[in-house]
Amino acid sequence: MSNLLQKKTVERTLASAAAFLAVTPILTYVLWLSDGCDPYLPFISDMDLPERSGASFTVGYAISGILLACSSLQFGILRERWLIRNGVERSWVVLNRFSFISSILSGISLFWISFTPWDEHLVLHIAQANVIFIGSVAWAVCVSLVTSRMADSDPSFSGLVRHRFALAAAGLIGLLGMGERFVRFSGITMDMYALEERLTMLDQDCVSLNETLLSQAAFFEWVLAASMVLMVASLVPEVRKIAEQE
Repeated sequence: MSNLLQKKTVERTLASAAAFLAVTPILTYVLWLSDGCDPYLPFISDMDLPERSGASFTVGYAISGILLACSSLQFGILRERWLIRNGVERSWVVLNRFSFISSILSGISLFWISFTPWDEHLVLHIAQANVIFIGSVAWAVCVSLVTSRMADSDPSFSGLVRHRFALAAAGLIGLLGMGERFVRFSGITMDMYALEERLTMLDQDCVSLNETLLSQAAFFEWVLAASMVLMVASLVPEVRKIAEQE
């Protein structure tokens, strides 16, 4: 276990997670476009339907989910050790645990959703997506709050605080914007029939993007995803700071 918590190991896991989370949707989108699908703007999981972009989606997010879950556990334990070593109040240790558990659940759901295309398992897919979205935003907010508390004890962390809160705010805006547009499209009852109708408008596995509200919701999803990638990447410098103090 100690080897998994070494500075270089944690840095590599976090960097790999950020890289796969960034490259997967970009590569998948390029393949989506090369298949002749509409450019603006698919949900990330819409790109799972065509064969080539679907393969990129499945492989990329399966690996991303594993890396995210593992790096969340590693980072969470390192942070907990720092908090205890520096005599930070117990409530912050609990909040840190909540944050990395949320991220682990997001990672597990990300791995799972890579094998759950929405055209085959719509209700399950949406449940998994909700765990990913809500869990990752909750994680980002908690990480930012704990960073702020760490900066109170050690000013060397203060440079991370504003950046973290900005990314957490972007993720929250993405989540709320996506949810608001989705509810406006499907109704407050979240009628799945409106989404299932999209399956009748497939063009060689390309989903029709004629619904403006859904394209807007997809835009907010991409904002959320981008903010989470940057948040994961921002953890690498913190690992170095924590390692220097051990």
